[in-house]
Amino acid sequence: MIRENEPGAGAGVASKRKPQRIFAVGTLLLALPVLIWVVAAFFVARSLKYPAFLYRGNGQDVSGEHVPEFQRGSIADITAGVGVEPERYDAGTVEEDGGRHRPASAVGWYFPGKRREVVIVLPAAGGSEDQIIPYAKFLHAAGYTVVGSYSANNPEFGINWGMLKRKFALATARALKTDGFDKIAILGISEGAAGAIMAQAEQPMFMAIVADSSYANLRRLFQRSPSIEGLNPAFARTVMREAQWWFGRPLDKISPVTDAANLGNCPLLVIQNRGDKITPVADGREILYAAGVNSEMWIAPSDGHGDAIYEAPEAYAARVVKFLDASFGIVETPAPAITKKR
Repeated sequence: MIRENEPGAGAGVASKRKPQRIFAVGTLLLALPVLIWVVAAFFVARSLKYPAFLYRGNGQDVSGEHVPEFQRGSIADITAGVGVEPERYDAGTVEEDGGRHRPASAVGWYFPGKRREVVIVLPAAGGSEDQIIPYAKFLHAAGYTVVGSYSANNPEFGINWGMLKRKFALATARALKTDGFDKIAILGISEGAAGAIMAQAEQPMFMAIVADSSYANLRRLFQRSPSIEGLNPAFARTVMREAQWWFGRPLDKISPVTDAANLGNCPLLVIQNRGDKITPVADGREILYAAGVNSEMWIAPSDGHGDAIYEAPEAYAARVVKFLDASFGIVETPAPAITKKR
């Protein structure tokens, strides 16, 4: 028997440690690709929360041949664009689901109209307040009071694809009801359209919804995006699992098509572009069928995304105003202008 202090004892211990070292090195070599895989998936998933377009100059999720280059305008620009000087409208603060960022202010522009009926405009992701001008212009011309919400999307906070917008919509509607406005509709574009549907499903506050270019389900929206579509299927599934952390819930649960089935008696106008690859006509049809008998759909003659108002402005305004008038039951001549400050 060899004792530890006898010759040959060290060699015996070393011979036992050698397989352990080989096993440890082998485990590390196997674990390293897994770690790289998971870390890479984490950052791809992060890009879904912080998409590249937020870092570009105009930073907005609307595209098409006739879409202008939005710039953050002054109050004079907005006044000139709509034809009336707006007032700042503060509906308080809301917090993103999960509380990962500081509370955001649900603020926007209030355009006093000739009617007591109010239309809230929820813009697409990342756009400046100039994005609301073409919508506020034709809605105000039709006599409606308009509140245009800020986008609140930027490279610091990213986008949660309608979940925060739904809180903006509900906070604004509550503030309006406190101010005595009982007849409220909402028009959302892209992310704003998804947020409008989500808001009504959570709390029935609106008499009508115009959903322009909403996606049907967030997982499927991401799966057909260029950044995910070309990935290895197994890696793409890992990205989808990682994305749950960024959005605070399974992506399948972020689903305007599911929420559309819970709108109650609220009329819904679905607007989708015929050649939109981001939110195709199929998404609009899913939402249409889920909403049921109180829904209708217009397929706009555009191959862009969320750009129907720029592609066919007169047809867009006519369809939306006709839908809103019918939803509000408006048949009479508009009353005198209402003045209001908040």
